[in-house]
Amino acid sequence: MSIEVLISCMHQSDWSIIERSNVQTDVLIVNQCERNAIEEYSFSNEAGKTCHARMIHTTERGLSRSRNMALQHAKGEICVFCDDDEVFETDYEQTIQHAFETNPDYTLIAFRLNYSRKQFPQDICTYNRFTSGRLSSAQIAFKRKVIHDTGIWFDLQLGSGTGNGGGEETKWLYQLLSKRHIKAIYLPILLASISNGESLWFKGYDERYFVNYGWTIRRIYGCMIGTLFLFYHVISHRNLYAPYCNTKTICKSLWKGFFEKR
Repeated sequence: MSIEVLISCMHQSDWSIIERSNVQTDVLIVNQCERNAIEEYSFSNEAGKTCHARMIHTTERGLSRSRNMALQHAKGEICVFCDDDEVFETDYEQTIQHAFETNPDYTLIAFRLNYSRKQFPQDICTYNRFTSGRLSSAQIAFKRKVIHDTGIWFDLQLGSGTGNGGGEETKWLYQLLSKRHIKAIYLPILLASISNGESLWFKGYDERYFVNYGWTIRRIYGCMIGTLFLFYHVISHRNLYAPYCNTKTICKSLWKGFFEKR
């Protein structure tokens, strides 16, 4: 069972991201920069095994474009996304292989991350399309061919670099888990650590955030489910938002975005 890491990054001038991310397997790097080219490189991991690295340099921009390019060119049986601020545990290859061997019915397996901004479950749990928003792409390993054959890609109108905020991974997972043959499970096993650097799109809970969020929710869930989701979201997050905006202002901005045409 071959494992391949898929890294999305920008302006890399060398292969040092492999060491920074503690990559111990084959890796495909999509480097958004100022040129178009493909390079290959071989390196030895800590166990002395030779691993193969490929780097696609592209002038395209946007995280969703980067993820899609990685999906289109990936070769590993099992793939795992990686952000440029993520560092893997040294034994992640064995962790992922064992997880799929002991959970053969699952297409996607999520793992725990060491990330101070998010709490992760302490117990094993499964996810469906309606709970998929609790997952992030950086914690997920997946069966490449099964995912590729669905023809489901990241939405180019969502994600970092679009100006529309996040939501690209939520929509991708929502669509995938709407397929009956695709199932997801979470295992509370540490996969990697993520630094607490500044987000490329989140600038605080201001009016623009809520307008973008409203627009994103409709794009992901559609009108009917999206409406129900927004009501639930406002109620469940009222304490989080209270120091920044009053509920009336939040609702006004959310609905403005929900019906905004872009």
